[in-house]
Amino acid sequence: MSEPARQVERARQVERARRIVLAALRIGLGALFVVAGVLKLRDPTAFATEIANYKLFPSLAPYLATCLPAIEIVAGAALMVAPLAWRRAAALVTMGLLATFTVAVVYVVRSGINVDCGCFGGNSGPVTAWTIARDLALLGAAVLIFRDKERYAH
Repeated sequence: MSEPARQVERARQVERARRIVLAALRIGLGALFVVAGVLKLRDPTAFATEIANYKLFPSLAPYLATCLPAIEIVAGAALMVAPLAWRRAAALVTMGLLATFTVAVVYVVRSGINVDCGCFGGNSGPVTAWTIARDLALLGAAVLIFRDKERYAH
């Protein structure tokens, strides 16, 4: 095989790997958001209490507990199955949500407030530095999904 042919084959392999990684990120992040939203819908009152425990705008907790799960479910589903433009919009929504979640979690950790995450409804576990790291990793995944122009859309 000639050198130009090897380079073309290598470029195809890299592109194939990129598409597989991005598809895995989309499906994984989308499924995570759908599951998180569904689990929060099971007990909106408890979720509102978890939100209020963060002590950031506690008066908004009932409204957030009502709206947030539906937003997460729709954005997650769009990440998984929607056409490219809608997936990018869903990635933008998840970026906004994850940035907001990260700010709230950093605030709680820095303030020494002992609170359960509420990320997956009840029994989500306490907020720690690991929660911040997880949120940042998920935010990074959302950024990668948003930036993907999917040159070879299918």
